[in-house]
Amino acid sequence: MKVNFNVFIRLLIVFIILTLFSCQKEKLEGEIINDPAFIENLYTNSSDTIIIENQNLILETEIYRNFFPGGPINNRDKRLFAPIWIVNTDSILITQNFIVSKLYIINNDQVWTSKPETNPDDFTPDYKSYMISKGGPEWETGIYVDVVISIIDLTNNKMKFLIARNQIITKVE
Repeated sequence: MKVNFNVFIRLLIVFIILTLFSCQKEKLEGEIINDPAFIENLYTNSSDTIIIENQNLILETEIYRNFFPGGPINNRDKRLFAPIWIVNTDSILITQNFIVSKLYIINNDQVWTSKPETNPDDFTPDYKSYMISKGGPEWETGIYVDVVISIIDLTNNKMKFLIARNQIITKVE
């Protein structure tokens, strides 16, 4: 009888610990800024095309939240994902003389800021550079946001801002 009681207590402790940790909300990566002057400054300084080493570069995005069923519930991350591609419009090898220092996603009066990570793969063409930010806010899907990245041009050490307007947050199901 004592063995069964000890087993019961251990199982109860494990159950309580798992319940507590599975109910925790994911931590936001980056930060949310609510500053109209900051947002206006981003819009004022951003361009839909920038030039680095005589290459016209644009920004492509695919902003989404993942609601795909499957896998353990506590391992599903429904926060915002922001894959981005910096694209040489001439479709020739993209320069490496830049650093993406920040990603900004503007949703009305809120801006999510993050530091995108490089994520090299064998599927991105040579005229594109791929990066991703993960762990963003749980904004509604189906809404349109503006995406801005700050880029340091290593040929002259100047900061440039590249924008992709009206990007929809999609829902992966």
